[in-house]
Amino acid sequence: MAALIDVPAFRDSIPSGIIAVADRLTATGAVGELASVGGGAQAEVTDDGAVFLAWVGVVDRAFTGECDCDGPADDDGFCAHAVAVALASFDADVRFAAEADPYAEEPDHVVYERAVRSLDPGRLAALVVDHATRDRLFAARLLSAAGLLEHRSAVEVYEAVLQEVAAVTTGSRWEIADVEDAGRRLITETEILCAGPAGTEALELVEEAIEIWDGLAGHLVDAWDVRRLDPEDVTDALAEARRDLLDR
Repeated sequence: MAALIDVPAFRDSIPSGIIAVADRLTATGAVGELASVGGGAQAEVTDDGAVFLAWVGVVDRAFTGECDCDGPADDDGFCAHAVAVALASFDADVRFAAEADPYAEEPDHVVYERAVRSLDPGRLAALVVDHATRDRLFAARLLSAAGLLEHRSAVEVYEAVLQEVAAVTTGSRWEIADVEDAGRRLITETEILCAGPAGTEALELVEEAIEIWDGLAGHLVDAWDVRRLDPEDVTDALAEARRDLLDR
């Protein structure tokens, strides 16, 4: 069942200062593409160079707005960004559910984005640093994004990993679990290598990894009844990494 919104009454209920800013935002195209979320409407709103995420819908029988900004809002949560989304929704003839939930269908990345925007820079930096110290792939992506990744070091680590993986079945004391661990390690280390710049050296190393794994995968194929890792999972990951390096 759809809710009917009295648009003139809604405009009259909003403080004049907020409605003036909202009118400016809608008139200048600051409201992004509308999305149906939880029975309401959601969009990004660009205001003075900053991007905010605003949602509007009917909650507990009241037309309500939510936004991740810190600006002034009325009693129903309508800041200028939420009002702008509401006005854009009216113009687009969006149908609002009689009872909506802004978080019912919210994708994970939207939840994380909302959380990031709510944190002060110092707290966010502390969380990022803490995660980087415990996750090498995240650390590599962080340093790469900042232009601080030491590619030579990543290459040397990968070369050492290839030597160790290639020797995993040397001798007579290895087990299928050793091959599985080697495959998982190849996936992880290849992701870390590819977090850095693409180039001939990285491409050649990944191609070498593919050859090494081709020689090991047969052991898992033969051990189909006891293995815990599908050899194609590693094959596909390495092939995807190679394609990524070629495309960049």
